Amino acid sequence: MSSLQSVTQRVSTALQRSSYLAATVAVAIAAASVGYGLTNNDLLTALGALLIVPSIVLLYEIGSRDHSGEFDGTRRQTN
Repeated sequence: MSSLQSVTQRVSTALQRSSYLAATVAVAIAAASVGYGLTNNDLLTALGALLIVPSIVLLYEIGSRDHSGEFDGTRRQTN
């Protein structure tokens, strides 16, 4: 498999999971906010954009889970 096909396959897999797409958009927003804050000497904006990072990590973690049973929406009761 060529590297172009590998990249194409990974991109198509990522687009099938909406949480990957949301996390990618959040990364772009955070990077733009940090860049804007640093270029305009606005440290508060640059540091405030870093508050998005935990959400990004959670979105990637949710998206990377195997959907074949690890989280199937059913609840288990413990006695």
